Amino acid sequence: MKRVIALALVLILAMSTLAGCGSTASTNGSNGENGAKKTEDQAAGTNDEKKEDITISLFLQDSADQAISTDLPIIQEITKRTGVNFDFIAAPNTEDQFREKFNVTVASGEIPDVMVSTYRDDMMKVAEQGTFAPLDEYIDKYAPNLKKILDEHPEYIRDLKSTDGQIYFLPFIGAVRTFKVWMLRGDWLEKLGLEAPETLDDWYNVLKAFKEKDPNGNGEADEIPYTTRNTQAGVLAFMEAFGISGFEANEQFFIEDGKVKYAYTDPRCKEALTYINKLYKEGLIDPEYATNDTNVWLSRITNEVSGSCQDTTARAYSLGTQVQAAGSKDAHFVVVAPPKGPDGTQMTTSQMQPIRGYTAISADSKYIKEIVQLFDYFYSEEGSRLMNFGIEGETYNMDNGKPAYTDAIAHDPEGRSILSMLNIYGHREWAYQQDIGYEDSLLNPEYVKYRNEMEQYIRPTIPALSFTEEERDVINSTYPEIQTYKDEMINKFIMGKESLDNFDSFVSKLENMKIDAVLAAEQAAYDRYIQ
Repeated sequence: MKRVIALALVLILAMSTLAGCGSTASTNGSNGENGAKKTEDQAAGTNDEKKEDITISLFLQDSADQAISTDLPIIQEITKRTGVNFDFIAAPNTEDQFREKFNVTVASGEIPDVMVSTYRDDMMKVAEQGTFAPLDEYIDKYAPNLKKILDEHPEYIRDLKSTDGQIYFLPFIGAVRTFKVWMLRGDWLEKLGLEAPETLDDWYNVLKAFKEKDPNGNGEADEIPYTTRNTQAGVLAFMEAFGISGFEANEQFFIEDGKVKYAYTDPRCKEALTYINKLYKEGLIDPEYATNDTNVWLSRITNEVSGSCQDTTARAYSLGTQVQAAGSKDAHFVVVAPPKGPDGTQMTTSQMQPIRGYTAISADSKYIKEIVQLFDYFYSEEGSRLMNFGIEGETYNMDNGKPAYTDAIAHDPEGRSILSMLNIYGHREWAYQQDIGYEDSLLNPEYVKYRNEMEQYIRPTIPALSFTEEERDVINSTYPEIQTYKDEMINKFIMGKESLDNFDSFVSKLENMKIDAVLAAEQAAYDRYIQ
């Protein structure tokens, strides 16, 4: 008997078994006769052959909800359908610890069959050193579902290609663009007779009313009108009204007239910091924003101390229900458009990128073809449903042609979120294509509408760039020190510990620290990207 039978045969066997239940898998995402067409390898197999399972080692960032295990239902279902067993190598779910374990694993030379990461530049560097297998030919031959997606979205290929022109990764493709949205307690606005804010002046007036007019009704002046769990980035969200962004590292660099620019050396940064400093000085934003974590932020909201923040649409919905559960039956959050700036700018750079995760295969793996076929199954209609919604009858049921989560997922007795419950069942975000119905099912229709309306304000951020080794060395040797200094000074400007009269000196210091060299590296990579 062969030691390894092509995974494509395994998929045929799985599809044949499932066909009796009225379910068929698509192999290329098209509506061909009698379902999707088979590739040559798939057509070559016969149900008379007996499959022999394979085991692959897989390195991935673990979930805080549930340690990864082969005993989890979704993982067991994957093995049942595909014949692929897993030897998981779980890494911590915090960024610093994950990246440390990633680097240690790579340095050991003992590379797992599969490595999954959201940190693109780390993965690119390792790929170009020959650690990972180039996948272009494998995708062409053995991944019809992924190939169809890439043919329809050539912009994805730009995000996947390295500087040597090769594709080393199978992508996790997101469906939702809108990420962080602006939200306020709608019942507080109604109680105080206020309209939803539109301009920065409106936001100032609403936050001031939240602070001074006792919207939580406890007779105490304890309101902190605006809070955040994103530390400095959460209050810098107001920068977007001035046409620049400080929310995430990749958004601090932006494209304007074909040039890569840096938000913190831009004159508009001083205007934005002047406004944010005013909010801080008057107690309208959380005085502890720089150290807040999710627990503190959630406590501020659910204890009715804070009435506004910027977070995900799903959070806007769940926060309202959590406050209601705590006793305020009329509590609800409304989602509003981003604040309109002095020149009419109204935008958000807080967005989900299409390619948000990278799955690589060791160049030394014995199962490159089989692994490509495994993950290609997750891009099929059937495989995608498994990755997005879990197991029919356990985590979801079909309702009017659409998956709907079961009570085990949607109504956990301990109050855990749908995403947490899916993780407990074994859901992990490795290579597959997300279905927007996945998030739609988390929300009620009003909040789906909110999310969709916010897309019109998205301003594209700088794309995911591939750097040469020399460019990467410049960035890695220069930018971390710049980032540390920048963070320190921005907090001082916001808190009034440093006068904004010294902003020009701050910019000069950044220039002395060679921010221009970093910009030159970013520009060179961007110029290659658009060619």
